[in-house]
Amino acid sequence: MFTRSAEYYDMIYAALGKDYRAEASRLNLLIRRHKRSKGRRLLDVACGTGRHARELARHYQVEGLDADRKLLAIARRANPLLTFHVGDMLNFRLGGKFDVITCLFSSIGYVRTEPRLRATVKRMAGHLVPGGVLIIEPWFSTHPRTGPVRIISATECSDSVVRMSRLRRRGGLSVIEFHYLIGTPAGIQHASEQHVLGLFAHAAYKRAFREAGLPVIHDRSGLTGRGLYIGTKPL
Repeated sequence: MFTRSAEYYDMIYAALGKDYRAEASRLNLLIRRHKRSKGRRLLDVACGTGRHARELARHYQVEGLDADRKLLAIARRANPLLTFHVGDMLNFRLGGKFDVITCLFSSIGYVRTEPRLRATVKRMAGHLVPGGVLIIEPWFSTHPRTGPVRIISATECSDSVVRMSRLRRRGGLSVIEFHYLIGTPAGIQHASEQHVLGLFAHAAYKRAFREAGLPVIHDRSGLTGRGLYIGTKPL
């Protein structure tokens, strides 16, 4: 998904002011409030470059999972003491179970359809111990048919990147076009990506949790204003 931009991912979101430490601190409070199991094993699904994993490792025994091998390579370099797995959130199968599973930064939208959403939540719930907690940060439920063009620029050492993006709605999907101008001492290159995410209604998330056997609450503010769905597996 981030094949063309993986090495600039953290640079871009640092320029946008994303505060992983503050988000992890808020998550820790929520986990302590809702978790009923006694262990500290945490799996970060769709972990990307491992920035949340690194901060959460202050409090938990953290592992990460992602389908994007380039993002995982960055995560492994930055967090050599943590374990990262290659896997799709829809059908991953790990040997152990966890006290906490997180799926953050709206990555759940990449499952695209409601049946796949239900299957994914069920798969995550199946990897929880009794009393464990699942926390999902949703993508938007709806948005205008065509959004404004957004531009962000970032510079680190001798590299600079400008990202221009446009969001549009196609039925029940968000389609995001990303275009990058990447400047290095070797010259300037152009790259592009298209990301497609599902627009799931509030009721669809709640239904997915309930069908997976997880009583769920909705935290409206969440970490970044997009809310959180928090389900605890019965003891």
